[in-house]
Amino acid sequence: MHKMFHACLVFGLLVLAVGCKRDIPNPALTSPSGVSGFAVNNNNVVLSASSDSATVATFSWQSANYGVNIPVTYTLLIDQPSDTSGATGWANAIVTSIPNGKLSSAWLGTDFNHILNLLQLPTGVASTVVVRLKQAVIQSNGDTSTVPNLNGILTMTVTPYHVILIYPKLYVAGDFLTPQWTQINQPGWILASVLNNGIYEGYVNMPNAGNSFKLCTQLDWNGTNYGWGGTQTTISGSGSAGNCYNAGPGYFRVVADTKGLTIQYFPAKWTIAGDFNGWNVTANPMTFDANTNQWTATGISLTAGQGWKFVGDPSWNTNLGVDSKGNLAYNGPNIGVAKTGTYTITLDVSQGAGNYTYSVK
Repeated sequence: MHKMFHACLVFGLLVLAVGCKRDIPNPALTSPSGVSGFAVNNNNVVLSASSDSATVATFSWQSANYGVNIPVTYTLLIDQPSDTSGATGWANAIVTSIPNGKLSSAWLGTDFNHILNLLQLPTGVASTVVVRLKQAVIQSNGDTSTVPNLNGILTMTVTPYHVILIYPKLYVAGDFLTPQWTQINQPGWILASVLNNGIYEGYVNMPNAGNSFKLCTQLDWNGTNYGWGGTQTTISGSGSAGNCYNAGPGYFRVVADTKGLTIQYFPAKWTIAGDFNGWNVTANPMTFDANTNQWTATGISLTAGQGWKFVGDPSWNTNLGVDSKGNLAYNGPNIGVAKTGTYTITLDVSQGAGNYTYSVK
C-alpha cells in the first residue's frame, strides 16, 4: 500500500508539472517599412578652399527598429543621377561605410570636394547628386542576412572646386613668355614630376619660329637652371649652359629628365574623336586660347553610352582617356557619355603633369 501511494504521488506530480508548462514565445523580427529620418542639414553645398576645414554637410538618420536587438550596418553611396537606374545603377557610386553604432556622418569640405571630383562633376558650377543610405542586417557570423536591405534616398545641389595637387616643379623661363625670362608659377609655365623621380612633364605653347628657354627649379635664378646640353635632346644644369631651343610655332608636350639630362618635345594639336564621329581625328578639332591656356570644342553631339577621347596627333601617339578614378590618363579607357546632348568640351593640360583636367558642359 505504501509503495502504491508513493507511485501515485510521483505520477500526480508529473501530471501537474506537465499541466503547468507554458510555451515562452520567441521575439519576432519585423522589418520596418523603410529607412527612418534620413536627412542632410544642407541641401545646397558650395565648396571652395576656404571651406576645406569646415563641416559642410551632416547626414543623419534614426535607429532601425526590427523588434529585436540585432546588428544593423549603414552605408552611404554618392552618385550622379544618370548612374542610379538600370541593371548597373549605382555602379560608379562613391561608397562610404559608417562605423557601427553611428547614426550620422559629418563631412569636411576637403573630403566632400574630393568625392565630387572623383565623380567628375564640373567645377565652379552647380550639379545634382543623389545620396543613398543603405541599411542592412548582418548575421552574428558576419554573413548578410536574408532580411531585405532598405534604402533611403535624397538629392543635393553641389558646387565643387578643382584642387591643384602640388608636385615638384620646373618653371619655364624664356623669350617667348610675357614677361620674358621670368619664372612664374602659373598655367602654361610649369612642368611637374608626379612620381618625384626627376622626370618632369607639362604642355607649353611656343608661338615663335625660334623659342629659347631654361627650366628652373626655383621662382628665381638662385636654383638649378637647366639649359642646352649640347644637342636638341639633352639638357645641362651647369651655370654656364646656354639656352634650350625649340623651333615653332607649336604647342608641345615637354618631358625633361633631370637625372638622365634629356628633353623631348611632342607636338600636340588636340581634337576629339569617338563613337559620335567614327573616331575621326580631324572632324572635331579643338581651339587653343593662349589667354586661358585651354583647348575648347563646341557643339559636340554625344549619345549616352558612347565613348570618346582627346587625341593630340593623327597617329594617336598622344591621346587621353580616363583611369579607374576618372582622372585623365594617356591611352586610358574611353571617356563615357552619361547623358545624350550637345556639349562644349574643354581640356586644360596647362598645370603640369598630375593636374590635367577636362569639363563637359
